[in-house]
Amino acid sequence: MDIEHSRASLLEDYVSSVCSQTLDFCNVSLTLLHPGGNDSAYIALWLPLSSWNGRYMATGGGGLAAGLGEPALHEPVAQGYAVSTTDGGLSLKHTVDPGDGIWALKPDGSLNEPLIFKLAWRSVHDMAVVSRSIIAQFYGQHPTYSYFTGCSQGGRQGYAAAAKYPEDFDGIMANAPAVSGVYYTPAAMWPPVVMYNDHVVPPYCVLEAYQKAITAQCDPLDAATDGLISDYNLLENCFFDTMALVGMAVPCPVSSSNVTITTSRTAVVSKILDGPRGPDGKRLWYGVPPGASFGFLARTVYTGSTWIPQPFSVAEGNIKYMILRNASYDLSEMTYDDWLMRAGGKLLTWVGAADDTIPPSGVLRYRDKVEQTLGGFKAVDDFYRLFFAPGVGHCHGGSGPQVVDDFGALVDWVENKRPPNVLFARRVNPDGTETTRNWCRYPKQMVYVGGVVNLADSFACR
Repeated sequence: MDIEHSRASLLEDYVSSVCSQTLDFCNVSLTLLHPGGNDSAYIALWLPLSSWNGRYMATGGGGLAAGLGEPALHEPVAQGYAVSTTDGGLSLKHTVDPGDGIWALKPDGSLNEPLIFKLAWRSVHDMAVVSRSIIAQFYGQHPTYSYFTGCSQGGRQGYAAAAKYPEDFDGIMANAPAVSGVYYTPAAMWPPVVMYNDHVVPPYCVLEAYQKAITAQCDPLDAATDGLISDYNLLENCFFDTMALVGMAVPCPVSSSNVTITTSRTAVVSKILDGPRGPDGKRLWYGVPPGASFGFLARTVYTGSTWIPQPFSVAEGNIKYMILRNASYDLSEMTYDDWLMRAGGKLLTWVGAADDTIPPSGVLRYRDKVEQTLGGFKAVDDFYRLFFAPGVGHCHGGSGPQVVDDFGALVDWVENKRPPNVLFARRVNPDGTETTRNWCRYPKQMVYVGGVVNLADSFACR
């Protein structure tokens, strides 16, 4: 059902109320349908019966789930909030655990784009619109203030709500937001990929020993030895020599034995701490931060006879169902090359100098900001290349030569590892002659070096 235009009908057809005696609230359960979406999104809204504080709270999800369900509602409703949660339709009518990510694939193996869309931002907006309408009907007044709270995926949802619908909430609590997913998600699979490919799986007691040793070294550097690393500069500037623990005997209660830290185990720990790097040694994302647990990204478990990696379920689900779109893919078979191919996406773009809709300066400024964030031109140029198109309008047109095969250049970059340095463009003039140009890769500019002005060879990128 289109909640933007059919709110009243939705409430008549899909609202059912069940009152709880324990916390003195009314549970309003709703099912939302969207035209063409083939979905059933469930919302649970709990309304205090006698102690409403006049506020509404929307709650976010975690992992690959749009909401955490009714357990997230107990504390807020006890504090007097009208509070809601939604599955965003990702539970597939309560048949799967949305946190697994299996919902991301349709039965035919194609990506379930409507549900991806809902996780991205729509489910939270839908929940907020409907919940506030019911609150107004139930109490006879709209909430004085509306809030959102979430962490991890919920934190990312909060960021998306702020950007997409800034009027939905008066305040947003978005903790540990899972932003930069294009980097974070593949990087979260880096530790098990290292273990699988190096054929070394450190017992988890070894990883715990490293966590304690790193904390002991880095903790005093913030001027207070309190078991906490309080200076964020130490995230990148506290180097721990992993070789220092080689030869140490570590008790492993799970396997009922002591384990010796070897150089091969140390090498794996070093790669996990350092984070993923490409074949050229260039760092692609961050590793496990100093003093942090290895438990999510690098956990290993004992089977009774051997230790095996236990990949982070969110990263595993994201890669299998959203990136590879292969529910049967065996992540233990992922090689370094496979990981790099899947993680090393390329962004090829150009902007017309005569764009009359989107000012090109804004695009250039965005590229500059990316460089500032990710470590300069060389770091960004490996995956993101921007070209400046003299005389070209918005997406096409204008007086300048038009690009001949920009998509072919992208395919060549992705599949054959040949990054484009120029993009060829041509224009047939009214008199039948041609004007050609080689668009330059930003920040280089096209400079006339002499010759026939209509020919690309008369210009150089400098």
